[in-house]
This record gives sequence, C-alpha cells and structure tokens, in this order.
Amino acid sequence: MVSGSYTVEVPFNVSAARLWKGAIEEPHILYPKLMPDFFSKAERIGEGVGAINVFYFAPAANLPPGSLNKNKIEVLDEATFTFKNSSVEGGLLGVRVQSFTYESVFVPSGPDSCVAKIKFEYETIGDQDLSEEEIKPNREGSVGVLKAVEGYLLANPDVYA
Repeated sequence: MVSGSYTVEVPFNVSAARLWKGAIEEPHILYPKLMPDFFSKAERIGEGVGAINVFYFAPAANLPPGSLNKNKIEVLDEATFTFKNSSVEGGLLGVRVQSFTYESVFVPSGPDSCVAKIKFEYETIGDQDLSEEEIKPNREGSVGVLKAVEGYLLANPDVYA
C-alpha cells in the first residue's frame, strides 16, 4: 500500500458563500444541469454529515456504461467553508485505491472572490503509487465542476446572493 496526496489551489471570482451553496450544498442539483454531457443525473441520500452524494456519468464522459461515484460527506462546515468526503463506490476505489478522500476549503479573498484549497488523499491497493494519468482526471474534474458553478453564478448574480 502507498499513501499519497496531492493539492491544488484555484482562484474564483465569486464569494466563498455563493460557491459553497452551489458546489457543496447543491451539487446534486447543479452538476447535471450545468454539465449534462458529463453527469446524466445526481442525487443526495440523507442530509448533512453522513449523507451520500451519488453522481451518475453520461455516455459522453467516456466511462463504462452505468458508471457512478458515491461519496459520503465527512465534514460539512459552512462557517469555515470546509467540506470533506470519502469515496464509497466508483472511480478508482477497489480497482487501484482502497480509500480516497476529497477536501476543499473556500478561503475568502475579497467580497466577491475566494481561493479553493483542494486536497486529495488516497491509499493504493498494492505497492504502486498512482500515476499522473490516474490523478489528472480527478484533479481536473474537481476544478472543472467548480469552474462550471462559478460560470453559472457569474451569469446569474442573484442566485445564492
């Protein structure tokens, strides 16, 4: 087993509070609406910490038919804009990793801007670390959905205002 992590910081031109509402509180509503070629549907089972977000991928996502990701919410702190989830099913889980967590913190950088600090942690199955080709889709996908939410919020300044 290899334990690893990687981080990324990304600036956004919307407030931490608005990005939080769209990307963390309502991803099951916004992601399929904003990226229908990637997400065919999504749902949240339960509420708050312990809830499960399920994302079903569309055929254009170039994943096997019926592909999905299930993620359990571990931390949901609106006061600090801190969110953490762990993979329950899908993606590399059970194939290349035995555990995978995603954490984001939206740090306000102005009245209408913030920086997303994103951290991924994983433990591999076996002694081989993840390759850049395996890491890249998670990193770029996570930033991509946040950028899609940002674009939607910039185009709709009254949403979550």
